[in-house]
Amino acid sequence: MSGGATIAGTVSLSGRDSSAGGPVKVRLGPAGPGTGIWFNGRTRATLSNAHECGHATCLGRSARKVRMVEHLLAACYGLGITDLAVETIGSTLPIGDGSAEPYARLLMKAGIVRYEAGPVPARLRRPVLVRQGVRFIAAVPARGLTVNCLTRFAEFGTQFCAFTATPAAFLPAVARARTLARTGMSPAAFRKRLGLPFRLKRVGRFVCAERWRFPDEPCRHKALDLLGDLALLGRPLEAEVFAFMPGHRLNIAFARNVERELEAR
Repeated sequence: MSGGATIAGTVSLSGRDSSAGGPVKVRLGPAGPGTGIWFNGRTRATLSNAHECGHATCLGRSARKVRMVEHLLAACYGLGITDLAVETIGSTLPIGDGSAEPYARLLMKAGIVRYEAGPVPARLRRPVLVRQGVRFIAAVPARGLTVNCLTRFAEFGTQFCAFTATPAAFLPAVARARTLARTGMSPAAFRKRLGLPFRLKRVGRFVCAERWRFPDEPCRHKALDLLGDLALLGRPLEAEVFAFMPGHRLNIAFARNVERELEAR
């Protein structure tokens, strides 16, 4: 996948704040070639503006902070959208169903406009490795982006998934994978708070969907989050990535190492 893309029209999504449960809204609109992805006209989706906060990825600080941007950014990366204007009401993006699918459907509904000019791909010349305890993310040079993800939760056992970051693979492979929540609330109360259309269950530390969309849905969602955090590079990564127990803090650290590797040339 090469070149850049934006959307043809303006679309919006309303929903609940994943942390406080209050109403929030996001509006997505077109942006010119080379603009990048901007939130509220003042915060660009870049690694310099990103940090992990409460098991989510945030952009900006204090009054400018926007929380839980990873599912929208994953949809942008998976669909090849490089330029987008994002306006929010509230400091958190709508949780939707906990996956990237609502955002992917919204972007496709708006109409994707592709153009030849786009960000230069981030091509690795040598391997990159980041560790945090036993967790790690490694990447080796390759054409396109392939993500291999391995998770080992006590509650769910060992799970593995792999996919290529193209629109044809992204939509069926990972876009629909929903998140796990760490909350002391009962599944029924948590479902009501977020207005989810499906039943939840508790499994150890986590609350998750009662019926999974994939046998390895937790692993696929971790891969989805990783893709969203890689979108903060601002250009497509060309590499084969191997991730063991990725999380936002590790994902961002890995992406920053990739960025430093590219700038050191």
